[in-house]
Amino acid sequence: MMASFNPKNPYSVPMLPSSTVNSNQTENCTRIMEERNATLAMFQLIILSLTLFFGTLFNSFAIWVFCCKMKKWTETRVFMMSLLFSDCCLLLTIPFRIYATQHRWDLPRELCTTLAYAYFMNTYLSIAIITLISVDRYIAIKFPLRSRSLRSPKKAALACAIVFALLLCTRIFILLTAEKSVPSPGFCFRKISTRPLKRNLYYTVTGFYIPLPIIIFCTTEVVRFLKTKDKESVYEHECIKKSIKIMSANLIIFLVCFLPLHILNIIRFVMESLKLDCTLIKLINDYVYAAQVIGDLNCCLDSVCYYFVAKEFWESTSVLPRSNHLTPSPEQTEDTNL
Repeated sequence: MMASFNPKNPYSVPMLPSSTVNSNQTENCTRIMEERNATLAMFQLIILSLTLFFGTLFNSFAIWVFCCKMKKWTETRVFMMSLLFSDCCLLLTIPFRIYATQHRWDLPRELCTTLAYAYFMNTYLSIAIITLISVDRYIAIKFPLRSRSLRSPKKAALACAIVFALLLCTRIFILLTAEKSVPSPGFCFRKISTRPLKRNLYYTVTGFYIPLPIIIFCTTEVVRFLKTKDKESVYEHECIKKSIKIMSANLIIFLVCFLPLHILNIIRFVMESLKLDCTLIKLINDYVYAAQVIGDLNCCLDSVCYYFVAKEFWESTSVLPRSNHLTPSPEQTEDTNL
């Protein structure tokens, strides 16, 4: 279609067809979204490399502890092994993510898709298992008598299996029903399109914002209970004090690692839905990618934090007076022999 021109007015500006204007805007937006942020790429390289090194080191140590030092399967051991499995799967994606941040993706597109699914699946699997650990801890100390029937290694394993099955089924359902998107050649672990993805919003809400209040409630209730408990000896006082510090630190680490990412996910979805300027969307995208690598640090800290949580938590419950019916069971004492 030719651009319109008014012969009566030689100074008139030819009007381009709307389709041409929209096409130019789309091309300009795509170029903006594909621009490489060198500062972000360097930040990702540093954090991901540190995560890979220390995550491999700490998780290897944790696997040795929970596989070799603990002789009996307990609830804590089941949850920790599930968490370690999830974190190790996430660590396997990091070398490819480092490659994707520094180079154009020239590996098979199917590999990129598989790695992206594995990354997001195991991120939210970790959050779900952390939630189970918090609930287990809460039940054990708030309902010591009922917990004997509610808690067992088999039930812990069943809970982990149900969570994994739900995440897998959800992922398959989304794959079958979601609108198909054309992958951008040369890119992996990056969102080039400015179209809002409802599946990202779904994972953000169900995978983080629903578990978040559960984790906060369980942790604060356990801490409050331990603070108000009568201390009958200096050893008991120090043990409970240490437990409170570790559980509080664990909650803070969880919030620092995951809260910024999921706040930014909501902001990005809103900005894309409002069809704001591509430059602004590109800016928020870069912040999302930076927050993602901060969230990956959690797989380094999980093994350290929950090793001490398991040890110190059961030490604190083992010194509670018999009148509170919190004398450690054989399953509990196994967790203290680390």
